[in-house]
Amino acid sequence: MCSIFQSRDRSGVFAIQSIHREVRHQVPFVPSQAQLEGWVSTDRLSKYAAAPEDTVALYMWNAELTGAFFELIGHVEVLLRNVVHAQLAPHSTHGAWYDDPYYRFNTRSQREIATAKGRAGRGGRQVTSGRVVAELTFGFWRYLLTSHHQSTVWPRVQAGFQGVPRHERSRQELETVVARVHDLRNRVAHHEPIFHTNVAQHFADLTFIAGYVDAQAPQWLWETSRVHALMVSRPGRP
Repeated sequence: MCSIFQSRDRSGVFAIQSIHREVRHQVPFVPSQAQLEGWVSTDRLSKYAAAPEDTVALYMWNAELTGAFFELIGHVEVLLRNVVHAQLAPHSTHGAWYDDPYYRFNTRSQREIATAKGRAGRGGRQVTSGRVVAELTFGFWRYLLTSHHQSTVWPRVQAGFQGVPRHERSRQELETVVARVHDLRNRVAHHEPIFHTNVAQHFADLTFIAGYVDAQAPQWLWETSRVHALMVSRPGRP
């Protein structure tokens, strides 16, 4: 039977090696609150200590929850950017749509586009529109839905939101929800606590955006998500 152990090489990096030996079942290690404070800082852990649940258990549960949301946000970001790209690309008369002066991108967005192009061409790769789009941030897609682009971007991209009847598509409503998801993304990306927030609303926001793209996309998110299982396993939940 094969088991795994770790050894330290001369560089100080743990190398994982495989050997044949009997696997011994061990009790999972759970750090004490004092240990965890030393590892992640007292200030960070204090946000969890005020809650009635066990501090260490809540910290670990929050980490699982943020990981689960990060997966979902990644799916939704890809859905959103792909539909925007697909709708804007055919209309461009100046090469790629993100280079078209028609959209009047502000200075910040122009910098983001330039950065995305640089990343897309790393290692001598050809800078294709697909690679540039993949390098653009969630914040960039949020910006395209603001009132600044009410008369330029929105008339072209709204046709791609086939999950919602045309008369029900609202730029303002979609922007509001995308903004909330963008804020959530920033929290989970920086490992901030979300246990005290409205977890059900976060999930609803993500399925709302997915539903704009395709009516069946929310079901896909639901069936692949770990969020709902984690919601019922929160420490201290009766």
